[in-house]
Amino acid sequence: MRGVSLKAGAAVVLISGALFSAALADDSSAMLSAGSIVFTKNTPVKMAAEDLYVSSRKVRIRFEFLNPTRRDVETLVAFPLPDIDTNAYYGSAVGTLTDDPQNFIGFTAVVDGKKVPFNIEQRAFFKGKDVTERLKAQGAPVNPVAGDGYIALDKLPLAKLKMLEAAGLVEVFEAETRENGKLVKKADVVPHWMVKTRLYWPQKFPAGKTVVIEHEYQPVTGSSFFSTAYMKRHDKYSDQDYCFDAPSWAALEEKTGKAKAANPDMGGYMLANETSYILSTAGNWQGPIGRFHLTLDKGKPENILSLCWDGALKKTGPTSFEFSAENFVPKRDIHLIVLEDIAPGK
Repeated sequence: MRGVSLKAGAAVVLISGALFSAALADDSSAMLSAGSIVFTKNTPVKMAAEDLYVSSRKVRIRFEFLNPTRRDVETLVAFPLPDIDTNAYYGSAVGTLTDDPQNFIGFTAVVDGKKVPFNIEQRAFFKGKDVTERLKAQGAPVNPVAGDGYIALDKLPLAKLKMLEAAGLVEVFEAETRENGKLVKKADVVPHWMVKTRLYWPQKFPAGKTVVIEHEYQPVTGSSFFSTAYMKRHDKYSDQDYCFDAPSWAALEEKTGKAKAANPDMGGYMLANETSYILSTAGNWQGPIGRFHLTLDKGKPENILSLCWDGALKKTGPTSFEFSAENFVPKRDIHLIVLEDIAPGK
């Protein structure tokens, strides 16, 4: 594997092939961080094993939970989806969302080989107060970011929008446009609330037995165009998240030079896909992870994948890199970047 190095105790993985670019902001989309399931209360249940697969397009996890006690344990298993600030993302693309405004990452779960039905709780908050019912009373979508939510918000009757505006939940900008020879008033609505969503189901852990829980979802991967010059001006690529070092920069400069020669119209710019997975948060089970196995997949052999990681990642295939540990206690979250060539014509 080319360019595996250590920086400040963190393994830096540079996985041969594609680069990153800067400044084409209109074509960028935001990344949202998600993680895994949690128990809603402290339990004596132990995580005997976790097998985690992360790529730009899929997150897949298999858990083995052991109840070492003589009593059955019952708890709610919850999966918190990323919070969505409707104001921050207004007018901006948000990564790889599905069209479902509630289960907007396409989450599915299986327990001991059987698909699990789950409940969805989605609430809207403004200045710390729950405003879900107020929004619903006026016909406003709780999560306007997914699907056609912003369009639906704009189409609400002006009287209802004014009521929401009086409560500080939206700003309404009116404009006149001509349709079929007539002047028509239309509204451009900017929301101001936070959307919080969680999926959950009741789960029983029989005494002395192991329960296997598997789930997968589509991560909200952000995509953007950058150049090596832009990357060097921002610390997150060198130190905070992705740990690019001197050999990495040299490889990237070489790659962008070849990209510019192959596709002059793009000027050496390349596509960056950023994915985040929250690994370090405790899930209310007991002790460390007995056996932990991580697989990172960069999608195509020619792509580059980089991240900061405390441990040695081993190349196990054309696109895969793996890490294993026993009695594992996560100290950092996973922030990975996959860099790929831009296909001609894009």
